[in-house]
Amino acid sequence: MDKKTNHEEMDKMPIPQKKEETTFTDFINKNKELLYKIAKSNTVINESGLTVIPKDDPWRDEEEWDKMYEDLKKK
Repeated sequence: MDKKTNHEEMDKMPIPQKKEETTFTDFINKNKELLYKIAKSNTVINESGLTVIPKDDPWRDEEEWDKMYEDLKKK
């Protein structure tokens, strides 16, 4: 699924309204196939079939958690 198709699929997904008595579980159950397709299209898999984070992904450079991790190691 390419990025354009991904956005088209996301546009089709109903957004739970506050006035509705819809739980998150209900939302997931109603949309699980679509959610799976979106998640799969956003997942990078290497030659070995393993899920990986690409080298150019900005998430790899996050430093917010470094201090917390160091503090936890000291405890």
